[in-house]
Amino acid sequence: MIRALLLSLLLAGVARGDDLVPLAAEQVKQRWHSRLDGRHFSARIVLYMDLGGLREKRLLRVWRDDARGSDERLLVRFEAPADLRDVGILYLEHPDLPNDYFLYQPSTRRVRRLPASVADDDIFGIDLEFLGFGVAQTEPTEIESVESVRVQNRAAYQLRERALHMNPHFDERTTWIDAESFVALRTEHRRGGEIVLSAESIALQDIDGVPTPMRMSFRSTRGGSKRSVELVVESVDYASPIPEEYFSAMALVRKGAVD
Repeated sequence: MIRALLLSLLLAGVARGDDLVPLAAEQVKQRWHSRLDGRHFSARIVLYMDLGGLREKRLLRVWRDDARGSDERLLVRFEAPADLRDVGILYLEHPDLPNDYFLYQPSTRRVRRLPASVADDDIFGIDLEFLGFGVAQTEPTEIESVESVRVQNRAAYQLRERALHMNPHFDERTTWIDAESFVALRTEHRRGGEIVLSAESIALQDIDGVPTPMRMSFRSTRGGSKRSVELVVESVDYASPIPEEYFSAMALVRKGAVD
């Protein structure tokens, strides 16, 4: 009973959204994951982090592309703090194969391929999928249910999924998806029945006709340590082209290859 009450408070008074256009669960998931299909963007992002009482500000650039709608590519380059400056990670989605993660560390001037379990929040502070504005399909899932609800006074779909394979992120994922924009308003990752990550979109803004989460908050207890992160998008550009070479592992090494 107490847990149910806390959940309702966190969701700002979720109620049933009977005014929603009925969609099958697979349609909801497809519209959520495809809302940026064919689009690219570059963005400047600030992470305000509280790592168990240790506060840190991280500045990073993100470039994202998904021209064909099935192979998302994401490049992240840190600008601050000093110990992370020029660290870069490249994510390449492969629909029928394991996804690729490449890490560049300027101290070694080497690019190495990472397992998905390493390319996680101990480098970023948050899961990689959220740096792509919540559409990267980093873990395959099967749908358990979908419900019509209201979140933050908005009509939404509550989508429950279960991971198909063991992974460091979640066994179960629940996502509250805005019925108009198909932006994820809130996400919860559970492992062993416990919430290990919660993410909430606090501020949405229409940028060049694209509903964009400009501010998000995260709470994580993964690995037994508590952390909270606020993500703020300082700027985002959906129009300027991104050179193809930005999404190659060698671009991480070549100085000046990525602005």
